[in-house]
Amino acid sequence: MPVAHSIGKRLEKGTWLLGATLSAKSNNYSDIDLLVVDVENFDQRAFNVRLEGSYFFKENVSVGLGLQFGEDKVDLGANLLNNSYKRYIRNFSRSYGALGFIKNHIPISSNDVFYVTNQTKLFYGYKSGPSETYVSDILERQYASKHSIGVSIRPGILVFLTDNFAFDLNMGILGFSHSKEDVRYTYPENNPPFESNRKENTTNKSTSLK
Repeated sequence: MPVAHSIGKRLEKGTWLLGATLSAKSNNYSDIDLLVVDVENFDQRAFNVRLEGSYFFKENVSVGLGLQFGEDKVDLGANLLNNSYKRYIRNFSRSYGALGFIKNHIPISSNDVFYVTNQTKLFYGYKSGPSETYVSDILERQYASKHSIGVSIRPGILVFLTDNFAFDLNMGILGFSHSKEDVRYTYPENNPPFESNRKENTTNKSTSLK
């Protein structure tokens, strides 16, 4: 007698789940006329990767950890107000992150293929990198480092395509986050701007609830 192949999986105590998320983007534009800005060139390359692992300490409930890494590089040349104000910007940053979560899974199909999920996540992120801006042949260098912490609730759905492979889709509906960014400016000694045009080092703080 033939045996039907089951693609679902019962999430029992002792089950492990390993997952990965990868995102990337590439943009390249030139000679774009906008209302107050003429973009000479815009080139962007970015990617972000995250690895996660979780363990079911009881049926349909898991705890897990994740690590994240990303890079973002932007080159921009623009003319403002009919070529009266030119600016060239080069920016590069790297980001690192770690997260911990607890996740509930509710089966909604008899063959354990579809699950409704709810994840409560605590995360920490760090982002840093340099930026260079040319304004009227004056070079301004900026270095920023940013720390972020937060907690969020992310409902979603888990769909098994085979008994050992699934897609996990979720979105944030409620979260709290706080960030602190330190920004430091430097100027070349051989061609510094006027004192009135120099920017002072700053610390920016942001708190959001959404």
